[in-house]
Amino acid sequence: MIASIFSTASGIFTTYQTQKLAADASGNTSAARTITNYNENSRNNVEKEEEFTTSDGYLSHYTSVRYPGAGMIRDVKIRLPHYLSDWTQAVSYRILAATIRIYFLNAIPALAYTMDMYTRTHQNYGVNEALLSSALGGIVFGLFAVQPISIVGFTGLINLFNYTTYDIMIERHVNYLPFMCWIAIWSAIFHWLIAIFNIVSYVRYVTNFTAEIFGFYVGIVYIQKGIEFIINEFNETPRDGFMSTVIACGFFFTYWTLTHVGQSSYFTRPVRDFLADYAMIICVLFWSGFAYIPGNLRSTNIQKLPVTRAFFPTQQQRSWFVNPSDLDISNVFIALPFGLLVTALFYFDHNISSLTAQAKHYPLKKPAGFHWDFFVLGWTTLIARFLGLPYPNALVPQCAMHTDALGKWKKMTVDDEQHIPTAAPSIHSSRRSAETLILVEIKEQRLTNTLQGLLCIVTMAGPFLICFAHISRAVLAGVFIGIGWGSVEGNSITTLVRHLVRDPNHMVPSDPLLQLSRLKIFHYVCWMLAGFAVIFGISQTTTAVGFP
Repeated sequence: MIASIFSTASGIFTTYQTQKLAADASGNTSAARTITNYNENSRNNVEKEEEFTTSDGYLSHYTSVRYPGAGMIRDVKIRLPHYLSDWTQAVSYRILAATIRIYFLNAIPALAYTMDMYTRTHQNYGVNEALLSSALGGIVFGLFAVQPISIVGFTGLINLFNYTTYDIMIERHVNYLPFMCWIAIWSAIFHWLIAIFNIVSYVRYVTNFTAEIFGFYVGIVYIQKGIEFIINEFNETPRDGFMSTVIACGFFFTYWTLTHVGQSSYFTRPVRDFLADYAMIICVLFWSGFAYIPGNLRSTNIQKLPVTRAFFPTQQQRSWFVNPSDLDISNVFIALPFGLLVTALFYFDHNISSLTAQAKHYPLKKPAGFHWDFFVLGWTTLIARFLGLPYPNALVPQCAMHTDALGKWKKMTVDDEQHIPTAAPSIHSSRRSAETLILVEIKEQRLTNTLQGLLCIVTMAGPFLICFAHISRAVLAGVFIGIGWGSVEGNSITTLVRHLVRDPNHMVPSDPLLQLSRLKIFHYVCWMLAGFAVIFGISQTTTAVGFP
């Protein structure tokens, strides 16, 4: 039976993608991101690979451990000719809008997780550490990565790892920051060995089955963290808890509405683009100010984001440099398995996130590479820990959101239909004839990632920290729930569950999922939910340190 279930996996995901294309053709603009030059893009990628012959040592050798460094050399060789165009093609309004949008989508969740770590690690991490970690990832990957559109920052899984490690080691009276520094040293070494010996290439064996479970898990953890923030306010007073619930739910519904209007046929395209680009900042500003409305609202005492001195660590008694020698030699080697766990987490999390930014349904033209980027990630991990920062790595929701933000649309013509047979049209009806839009280009450049990293450093200044201090924990709860639901809503698990609970008599006959047995789909979803339940259960206990 198990073999039968897994044999349907390929068919389910193929029909799931076909269903999304069909949904676009019927006017579902929220799925319009699937509009692509898929066949043409695939042919281009094959042609680029064929440029490297066996005699060059790349086509046959960059996936083999017997040829150290071949993968990294190949990554740099195919991307270096595009380095200048990565900057010259980055001049447009779309770049500015994408920079602002991705800064808030990166920084605000990082600040939310910082509030969690601030209390759970005895103030070892704060706003400045979160911002500097996001800045480090953005600037380094913007300047030196083969895949500069992958957004690298501070993630919830590292938040989980950091405070779980703190709980374990504080009982042993171990100096926490030097211990975390040694974890980074070991992890960096493992990163470099994996990149040098081309082991990153084994990511190709990660299937949609695993990737979708992981994406679903990340979304649920975001929502869970938002609910925890609200419950903590009830622990203060019921009045504060009710106020936090109103703000968090109001934030979520406002954010959800603005983003969906931005993907709909309502209003004109410039208005829709504005709402989609600035939904996060609009919601943060409005609902942060909501708590300051004079009267009963302002009299509540909901918690705000704790901030410290500009450009200084949260713990005033320490400097930005963590001395790794402040640790016993025995604990140096105890840090080794922890470093291996971080490496395993990043091997999956970072590479899967990068794959979402480079997914085949985007009309990308420039080549991607993973070996070199994983090598660079080892350096950012090492540098972050010598500065006492959370380790940065690629962000699952934000990577795809960044690529979406860089998209360029145009009206479909007859010529487009002939040359882009797999393009799924997004039809917007009005009093005029129907307008069909297709995604024709992604602005593949380095400026947005670099600029959003620089913005993280700028916002470590005093005036911006004062503004951050007015963001309530309830707003951060809404941020978690909003981003988490965005990940869950678009996940294939959710799509398949919705299919199973719908009345077959009211389904469109052309629905591709109708070609599959409902029982097989049910079994397949059960296995996916079982996998999710296992990793979610692990993350709720002290064994969360072994999450990878």
